[in-house]
Amino acid sequence: MGRRGRLAAFVREPEVIVPTPTKYPGSSRLLHWLTAIAVFGLVPIGIWMASRGAAGNFDALTNTLYSWHKLIGFTVLWIVVARIIIKLRTVTPPYPATMPRWQSAAAHGLHGLIYVLLLVVPLSGWAGVSAFPALVTVGGYNLPPMPFVPVNETLAKSVFQFHGAAAITLAVLVVGHIGAAVMHLVVFRDGVFQRMWFGR
Repeated sequence: MGRRGRLAAFVREPEVIVPTPTKYPGSSRLLHWLTAIAVFGLVPIGIWMASRGAAGNFDALTNTLYSWHKLIGFTVLWIVVARIIIKLRTVTPPYPATMPRWQSAAAHGLHGLIYVLLLVVPLSGWAGVSAFPALVTVGGYNLPPMPFVPVNETLAKSVFQFHGAAAITLAVLVVGHIGAAVMHLVVFRDGVFQRMWFGR
């Protein structure tokens, strides 16, 4: 090994330190709050339209509620897909070191369940309206039928029952998620809430 080779062996590349993010990317935060607004609208609309339908009130208002519910729900599906893609391509801000391990484990589990249901609920709704079929939404726009779902009214009713139960479960988990976020903001004040908020 020559002199240059020996010198090169002792010269190290400068270490590049990548700062740990303290917030989610702006795109993740925007899609998170869009999802939250949509879910806050979808749950009461779904309960209202289902109760009117169960009472046999299939009038213009009921049709409008169904139309908006289907369109918003289908939009949420693709927002969640975008959120998952961004999540897989970015670094998640760590929880504060002061946060107990059981809390971080519970938070990870809750977030995972919410993500699963944010996919399952709109997918089951899409499957139901494809099987019925009832794909017309706002302004006469038709949702595309879900591939491989046959037109079968009996199947549609079963899928809608599952869809409703999954939606209620999602709503309960979201309430728990909101409660935990408020605790971190008001009681713990550990910066967990600010990871998904705008501003400093």
